[in-house]
Amino acid sequence: MYNCNGTLITSLGEADRTITHSLHSAFSIHEIICLYEGQILFWESHYFRMIASLRRYRFAIPMQFTMEFFQNEFEKLKKAEQITEKGLFRIQFLQYNGETQFIISLEASPSLGVKVGPYEVDLYKEAFVTSGNLSNLSPTNRGLRIMAKRYAEENGLEDVFLLNEQKNLVEALGGTLYLLQENQLITPNLQAGCQDFVLRSAFHNWLQKEQSTFLLKEDKLNPFELQKSDEVMILSLEKGFVSVSKYRKTQYRQERIKELYSLFSKVFS
Repeated sequence: MYNCNGTLITSLGEADRTITHSLHSAFSIHEIICLYEGQILFWESHYFRMIASLRRYRFAIPMQFTMEFFQNEFEKLKKAEQITEKGLFRIQFLQYNGETQFIISLEASPSLGVKVGPYEVDLYKEAFVTSGNLSNLSPTNRGLRIMAKRYAEENGLEDVFLLNEQKNLVEALGGTLYLLQENQLITPNLQAGCQDFVLRSAFHNWLQKEQSTFLLKEDKLNPFELQKSDEVMILSLEKGFVSVSKYRKTQYRQERIKELYSLFSKVFS
């Protein structure tokens, strides 16, 4: 089921013609939002990120696009789908004849957690993310990520790490990349071109203000740092905390990631 401009429909065939036309031909902006124990996680931050993206890409922003408006639209879909506890909302904004439209879907999903076990990755070097703040926005490198995902599938990999034109690490396809070296948690800075996810920001705020076990460092990251790391983690709303087990010939421990998740999960428990 979908919420299409405020109207619930069971298939895209029921959508207004302008929506289906835009889905086929128009540029769009996406946001993934987590429903956790019946509540939307970090909703205010998600809302401001969506509005900032719409402004950046010169989408018209109707006056009714308030926080309360979208909360009501999410609630409408939640009741219709009978998914009340754990799930992922996906909202997509499109333009048709200068008007901004939206379509929302909701699917049940496991709650945020920690994943350990076999998870092999490599570098994707066939194309590069452009460093700078335009790449912080999720739509900017969508085509590159599709190609990288195909590469991972063809080579039997769970994920790949993207590089920018300076050959520095940017992120994984699955989310934000972190290298654990002793008590330092190192991640590419925004200037590298990584996406400025809401979960990334919330995690960094927590690391800097509410705990002292792990020291956050945002910096330029050379791929050689992967071989010097004790553990490697990927963070995303869709998968939670994912512990990487292998990069090329380097095997990683998968122990302290559990400790890190246990501490952070108290923020939204």
